[in-house]
Amino acid sequence: MRVKLPALPPWWRGRVAVLLSLLSLALRLPAAAQAPAPDTAATAAAVAAAGRTYAAALGTEQMLYDGPEYVDYTTPGTRGHQFWEQPQAQTGSVMYRGGTFADVPLNYDLLRDELLLFYPSLTATIVLPAAHVAGFTLGSRRFVRLVGDTLAGALPTGYYELLAEGPVRLLARHRKQVHQTIISQALTLEYQQTDELFVRTPTITTTVTSLKKLLALLPAHQTELQRYARQQHLSFKPTDRAASAGQLLRYYYSL
Repeated sequence: MRVKLPALPPWWRGRVAVLLSLLSLALRLPAAAQAPAPDTAATAAAVAAAGRTYAAALGTEQMLYDGPEYVDYTTPGTRGHQFWEQPQAQTGSVMYRGGTFADVPLNYDLLRDELLLFYPSLTATIVLPAAHVAGFTLGSRRFVRLVGDTLAGALPTGYYELLAEGPVRLLARHRKQVHQTIISQALTLEYQQTDELFVRTPTITTTVTSLKKLLALLPAHQTELQRYARQQHLSFKPTDRAASAGQLLRYYYSL
């Protein structure tokens, strides 16, 4: 089922109202002020520009809200959820079909690796086709879509959290699966999350499991980096690895 929504989403309504007010004011100006011909031409140009902006807004809404409807597939009674951090919509932005759309309600299904777009007034949820998504943000977290390539240790196509940007990129792959667990002697289904950390250079992609392995991929400033890691008490235990690696890489790029 595909969802076609004729109305503008809520975050466009204020902008459209302003545009319509400007149009109304522009249309009244020549009669009220008896403006000379040059002003009339300027007013016409302003009206045309506002009209183009309004038309673009309508086209943007149609383009963004064109995808299959998302239906929750969770088996009743399953513990947890399949989403990033919370099942409710989160404010974010998305780079879609070459454009960037800010302050939109999104969520990320980690089990299916799907980006979801919410339309609150109609309680509809749409799956944004991954082939048209370059990246997105959820709160302060940034994600990019990578397409499988021929690099050594190439990553499978999908969404990855971008933790550090530069010639050496730090990426995290977040996934969820449904596991069977025994709770109070009863078989229970539960969503469990796994996280993998990767360093991606122009020639290779590899997992990050230790400070030594990360330093081996950084061609310079080895002494400074080791000293910084000691001073900051950076830990590469699984729970601290992503934050420590990101902190070290950001320091590396500041040198």
